[in-house]
Amino acid sequence: MAPKKNQESFRQQMKGFPWSQIFVISLVRFAEPIAFTSLFPYVYFMVKDFGVAENEAEVSKYSGYLSSTFAFCQVLTSFNWGKFADKNGRKPTLIIGLTGSIISLLLLGFAKNYYWALLARSTMGLLNGNVAVIRTMIGEVATERKHQALAFSTMPLIFQVGCVVGPLIGGFLSGKTTRFNVLRPLVEKYPYALPNLFVSALLFISMITAIFFLEETHYKHKYRFDPFVELGDSIKRYIFKIEPKSRAWHKLSIDNTSKQRRNTPPSPAIIDEETALLDEDDDEDNRETSISAAHHRDYSPEIESDESIKSVGNVLTRRQSVALVRSYSLHESQDDEKINYKELLTPHIFYAVVCNFIMSLHIVVHDEFLPIFLAYDVARDKLGNLISEFPLKIVGGLNYTSEDTGQLLSSTGVLGVIFVLFVFPYVDRHYDCLTTYKNFIKIFPICYFLVPYLVFFADHKTLGKLSAYTLTCLKTLGTSISFPQILLIVHNCSPPKHRALINGATISVSALARCTGPLIWGFIMSWGQNYQIAWIGWWLLSLISLLAVYQSRYLKDSNDEDDEEEESHGDEEEEIRS
Repeated sequence: MAPKKNQESFRQQMKGFPWSQIFVISLVRFAEPIAFTSLFPYVYFMVKDFGVAENEAEVSKYSGYLSSTFAFCQVLTSFNWGKFADKNGRKPTLIIGLTGSIISLLLLGFAKNYYWALLARSTMGLLNGNVAVIRTMIGEVATERKHQALAFSTMPLIFQVGCVVGPLIGGFLSGKTTRFNVLRPLVEKYPYALPNLFVSALLFISMITAIFFLEETHYKHKYRFDPFVELGDSIKRYIFKIEPKSRAWHKLSIDNTSKQRRNTPPSPAIIDEETALLDEDDDEDNRETSISAAHHRDYSPEIESDESIKSVGNVLTRRQSVALVRSYSLHESQDDEKINYKELLTPHIFYAVVCNFIMSLHIVVHDEFLPIFLAYDVARDKLGNLISEFPLKIVGGLNYTSEDTGQLLSSTGVLGVIFVLFVFPYVDRHYDCLTTYKNFIKIFPICYFLVPYLVFFADHKTLGKLSAYTLTCLKTLGTSISFPQILLIVHNCSPPKHRALINGATISVSALARCTGPLIWGFIMSWGQNYQIAWIGWWLLSLISLLAVYQSRYLKDSNDEDDEEEESHGDEEEEIRS
């Protein structure tokens, strides 16, 4: 991989990083991947218990339906949730999404038949558009280019943490047995209620955190009074002994008061040679207040542009001014001008969205069907020998229990956290995002090609576990490093004034991939098991990921020149200051 021309130290890269807001957003996001991954260890056994599958091979098909209906409902509603968030704010949308997730999890946990479970998964897809909203919030918080890669990497980081906790919860709390006698009547009647009750409690804690500590980021709504945040500030001040920052509505009040005071002429009796002709309130807080007040008044940029520019003063650095321009360019009204679709349908944007679609497809198929493949019984003949024969006759699995699968996914999830925390920052500092993406996606075709051959280790459990863990860890490495990069590439290729629209379209495309992938591969996996060619689904997945490698040749990170310009101006500023 070719190194970056200009490299910053980690301390320089982290200077001014919006830690507090990113931390709260991460806490809100944390419980949702747990809800998503906790289903994986027991979905095979749940479908089997419902008795809807005529034979073991059809379990994959019906499990695929459960995953597809969730993503299909997301496709139907994600765009509308984006419009709702633009009209009413990001925070209310997140609260509704968390509430919908809690309701759907409770429905799933107490499902008595397959169609009840299908309704529960549909409800979660219909009522939850939080992934797109959180991604938008991160883009609105991290406006400096040097912060964006690490800010966007929090999404896969939180997902990897969820991959640790979720499978553990689903694997150890599901089933008809429990160590707690008081819960025995519940789990015997509803074997999958306990993990969903536990995850619902985590989601409730996440919702409370959002209500009291999450700040609105939408440019029109971030200045409105939020009584819950006020109460959260009181909790910080009196319980945690942390002095909260001054809120936008406080600054507006101070600004209005000072403006009235400035507009009141001094008494002639006290005017002398030292009376100030202009009030020189040009510190950082007052500059921020002036900008926020202008937006709060819902001003017209054409009329008040001079006032807004003057309010900023002349002390902003080049990096700060670029970040400011990026922040406000995201909020240009799309209603004031027609959308030029030729500008949006450029090859770079098209190929970036296609690569995002392909990655979303093969990742969700792997995550959904690897636990099912491992949970299949070991296929043996009457003499106890493996039916599978190298290289093309493959059937059955490794007879993993829900606990085995939970341990596998959780262990590799821990490695995913390590990759994002330690490997990703190093790679991001030393290599550009396009080069990193192109190299790390080459891991996926190899991993998917080798997965079906795990069945030949059924008689060598230690070697089989080692092989399964190795392949899953490699896939986790590829996901942890390449997924934030493709998100950033899509972001950089998009015109600033249309980024919200393109991000919304990207989310819909990703949801479409998560819908069609499990649906199609459910049939393929079942068909492969029936005809003893279980490799066909995994090799097709490997072929799909190879297509992404080919498509990456046409990608372009359109903001590389901006980076070089920013860095050169930054160096000039450092020289001037020194």
